[in-house]
Amino acid sequence: MHWSKVIVAILGLLAPAAYAMAQAGLAYETIQPEHIRLGESATLRVTSLDGDLPNVPLPVVSGLSFELIGRSQGLEFVNGISIPSTSILIRVTPQMAGIFSIPGLSPKSEPVVLDVVNPDDSNPSALLKPKPAPTPPLVATTPLPKGVQLKAGGGAFVQLVIPTRAVYVGESVPVDIEVGVRPGIVTAMNGLPALSGSDFTLNNLSKQPKRSEQVIEGSAFVVMTWHSVIAAVKPGDFSLSAETPLSVKFNTYSAADIAITARMGQPFLQGLYNGITPKDVTIASPSSELKVLPLPTQGQPTDFNGAVGDFQISSDISPASVAAGDPLTLRLHIRGAGNFDRVDSTMFDRLDHWKTYPAKSSFIPKDAVGYQGEKVFEQPLIAALPGEQTIPGLGFSYFNPNTRHYEHARTQPVKVMIAASLADSSLGALAGSQSLNGAPTGQSASGLHPDRPRPQSSVSELRPLYFQAPFLAVPATLALILAGSLFAVRRNPARAAAKTAERALAQLDAAARSGDSSSFFEVARTALLRTLAARWRMSPDQITVAELKTRLGPAGEDIERLCALADEVKYSDYEPGSTDFPRWLRLIRGQLTGEME
Repeated sequence: MHWSKVIVAILGLLAPAAYAMAQAGLAYETIQPEHIRLGESATLRVTSLDGDLPNVPLPVVSGLSFELIGRSQGLEFVNGISIPSTSILIRVTPQMAGIFSIPGLSPKSEPVVLDVVNPDDSNPSALLKPKPAPTPPLVATTPLPKGVQLKAGGGAFVQLVIPTRAVYVGESVPVDIEVGVRPGIVTAMNGLPALSGSDFTLNNLSKQPKRSEQVIEGSAFVVMTWHSVIAAVKPGDFSLSAETPLSVKFNTYSAADIAITARMGQPFLQGLYNGITPKDVTIASPSSELKVLPLPTQGQPTDFNGAVGDFQISSDISPASVAAGDPLTLRLHIRGAGNFDRVDSTMFDRLDHWKTYPAKSSFIPKDAVGYQGEKVFEQPLIAALPGEQTIPGLGFSYFNPNTRHYEHARTQPVKVMIAASLADSSLGALAGSQSLNGAPTGQSASGLHPDRPRPQSSVSELRPLYFQAPFLAVPATLALILAGSLFAVRRNPARAAAKTAERALAQLDAAARSGDSSSFFEVARTALLRTLAARWRMSPDQITVAELKTRLGPAGEDIERLCALADEVKYSDYEPGSTDFPRWLRLIRGQLTGEME
């Protein structure tokens, strides 16, 4: 072995102790021996350096039995410095041969592997050969997508999934963007995925990605998938690629050094990345080719408005029976998948024996990006004549990319019963109660009668009551009461901001006392950005790093660091080991209350 590899191996042996000195209470696990025969036992040791080790529950692994042996205390020497250690010893006895993965018992420990062979194994020397302990996958092992390569030192990848067929101008094309990151190596996502170039734009990018955990090439990845749609405005051959801004820790060790340390397991491998400052990089997916065809001009209907997709239409009316002069509502339903932003219909501009009004539309999406759904057009109508009326069917033209032809759909005519209006019935009844010369026939009319004013008593004052002196005192009193009420309940911005700051500080104190770093940083970032946005009269998402440094000076750098820690905890599930809660609380309290130190 080359001397450099020997030095790396020695440094790997010293890495856990040095890491423990920086973070008190670090616990790790070992098993000795790692290779045994069926009928023998191994000892699982859970060790804590420079910290108390609480009781741990016995693991549950099919084919293995566990028995607590006891607890021991001692010292470990690192570079001549003694470090107190506490260990829990557990006897592991197998019931069958095989390779067993024992999950970690302490919060940050990694699984260990035990190799068990049959007693009559013809090659007992295999027990003496060290075998690499692969990281046991938490989920099923998944191969890397075809054509996709790991980037950022093997810490991340981006994949753009688009249709392989040719598409048409104006057609909505569903796409998926997958971003895979290695927690601990990728510390933060600095923005949402975007398409490179200006020929296409992402429409309705899903707000929350679908999240899954996968093991790719022996390493645990968190894979996030966003759904969206794109549309082309011109024909041609295009090359599409998606890119995502990340903060990544790059190691400076050779592949041989990393392979040696990987055989030692955790926390040796993680020690290679400790102390490395993350760098901001942009990871791009492999290019995908997309051919965009122009819409054919032959056979294009005159009422075509640019709708491209696969649609079905229907219509209905409500109510089915009304009186003449009363309104009813005609609805046109267009369902399917496509570019619903180009689906349009004026319905009826003019209709004989009907009074028409402009139609209104609404869209009901069936997915997160609005590619599938239903668009409903509603038009009020008023019948001018009584009797059974027939409303003609409605038409809709669109281009179907599946059949590559223009299609015209039409609804069935709708029948509605229009009754005579009440006014017409009354006039008819009144006319029937008179003779041809206008004289009454003597028969009582069942319709409406003309109104006759009732006699009223005389008055001495012609001015209205609300202009008389006794009545004017009533509105004046009500106005005074209303003004006093508005003054009492008016909102005090300063008082509301103070209460909001008190609630945020109470949440931060509770998170600091419980040691919950993730909740602490998330609440702190939200409260700081809202307070600064209200103070500077701008939206929280418009506050940039340059804005913080310009307005706040050194305090802006601290707030930038706090936001970076919040992103690191949120996107990479990384839990900071030790947090200086008092220092952060002083900074946050000064910003929220305006009492800067």
